[in-house]
Amino acid sequence: MPASEDSARLRVAVVGLSGEEVNWARQIAGRGVEVVVVHDARDLRSADVQLGVIFATPKDVGDLVPQLMEKPSPPLTASVDRRQDPDRRHQVTLLKILLSGKRAWEQTVDAILDPIMVIDGGGRVIRANLQMARALGRNIQELVGLPYSELIGPAVAGTGDRFPAEPVDPIADGLADGKPRRVETRYKLVPGMQEVTVSALADQPTEGLVVIMKDVSERRDRQERMERSGRLADIGQLAAGIAHEINTPLASIALRAESLMKSAADPRLLAVESFKNFPRYLKTIDEEIFRCKKIIGALLEFSRARRPEVRDTDLNQLAEKAADLVGHQIKLKQVSLSLELEPALPHVPADDGQMRQALLALLINALDATASGGQIKVSTARADNGMVALTVSDTGMGVPPEHLDKIFTPFFTTKPVGQGTGLGLSACHGIVAAHGGEIQVQSEVGRGTRMTMLLPAARREGAA
Repeated sequence: MPASEDSARLRVAVVGLSGEEVNWARQIAGRGVEVVVVHDARDLRSADVQLGVIFATPKDVGDLVPQLMEKPSPPLTASVDRRQDPDRRHQVTLLKILLSGKRAWEQTVDAILDPIMVIDGGGRVIRANLQMARALGRNIQELVGLPYSELIGPAVAGTGDRFPAEPVDPIADGLADGKPRRVETRYKLVPGMQEVTVSALADQPTEGLVVIMKDVSERRDRQERMERSGRLADIGQLAAGIAHEINTPLASIALRAESLMKSAADPRLLAVESFKNFPRYLKTIDEEIFRCKKIIGALLEFSRARRPEVRDTDLNQLAEKAADLVGHQIKLKQVSLSLELEPALPHVPADDGQMRQALLALLINALDATASGGQIKVSTARADNGMVALTVSDTGMGVPPEHLDKIFTPFFTTKPVGQGTGLGLSACHGIVAAHGGEIQVQSEVGRGTRMTMLLPAARREGAA
């Protein structure tokens, strides 16, 4: 590697040291720097290095300078000791002090849980901690000297209305203006949403930056779930008021329609040519009124704020009963249903009726999304943190990524008009939340959807 090349790994030649102090020098140099030993300073020109460090007496340096000036050599720095010290105690002391300071700094930044890197004004990494190397899946020695953009990739745009449509790179902005900033963004080679804190090393941005990255994906998910629950509660209150207001006139219309249907059966009216279509029209009106009442009933059930009647519930039995209830519909559509139930599954404190309603909503939703010949699976298992998982997965059409954050919103549905109210998953979400659990959704377009209800297991007697 020619010394003139702009290499990511700096090669430094040490002249005048040997033995243990050479190892200290290499440790001080640390990550991204290679230390080589040159026994004679005259050999620096052929050592293929970018920097030379000479430990010598004044006389030695005086003799070397004219020789080194004869031909081009790498930049040099010298440690000059006036005393003739064969053991080089002073150089050894200096190396020990430098090594101690370096180790203290590295141990400090390596102990920090968040990835940290220091970059120069050109965007190249000067230093980094172990967490940064782990986040990038690289050896820490590989990071020093590389452009940060090569390590973490370009900034990418967020998804949904919470994130900007255009990519935001606070590191590039910090290099441009030297101003501190804290921005949430995504990078192509770093998983998850990152909170990036950028601070300038000096007043001039060309001096470089300290960059701290923190994965906030889990925090974002919690915030979104809380906001979604709040929106659902507000919509539930609004829906309850609207449903009560509509229910009264709808009942009056239904009563009149029923009376008209009885009157329409009169043979005298049927004999009138212009009245022949009336029975068919009235039947359509009656069916549509029934559908409206069904929607209102679902709305009221969704918005009803009653506490679950909790008792120890066996989710395995619940899954078997729910499978029996939808068994006929599944056979008609020629879809296979399988159960994978963990035998020693802990019971959960739950309202049996509400949980059955939630599971049926998931099963019906899976059935509607799965074509003939597809598969639906209901499974139970133990989960982390004392939770129990009840999962419904299908091989259906899947949910597009842009719709995943809307599927629990009331009246949102991808089904054709007349085939869904958009309230089933909303009610399911409300029921699970009321039981202290949560719903996790995984979906891929064309391959299916997996919905998991996580519920806290019942406490054993004597448990805290």
